[in-house]
Amino acid sequence: MADMQKLAQNFGADKLLDVAEAANLNSPTTLPELIGNLVRTFIGLLGIVFMVLIIYAGYLWLTAQGDDAKVKHAKELLKNAVIGLIIISAAYAIAAFVLNAVARTAAPAAGA
Repeated sequence: MADMQKLAQNFGADKLLDVAEAANLNSPTTLPELIGNLVRTFIGLLGIVFMVLIIYAGYLWLTAQGDDAKVKHAKELLKNAVIGLIIISAAYAIAAFVLNAVARTAAPAAGA
């Protein structure tokens, strides 16, 4: 019975380790690297949202058929999407600067 429990506890553990090694998940990741990866992923997702908004605004504009209210709505959406992209770009620049500063500050402390 004990052998069955041990087998059940370790079932697939070696396969999971193989997958983690193949995905390079066994290497230790520092906190600044982890935060940087999360920020890049989040900003990438926001870029996708921006592209969807641009395409949607273009679709609205093309299907407005001369209706001034629909064209105005599409232009507003396009303008707001561009403003959002500018804000996202500024946020990325600030985050990259701060994360680089933290990484440079943490590096000498780690070596000491």
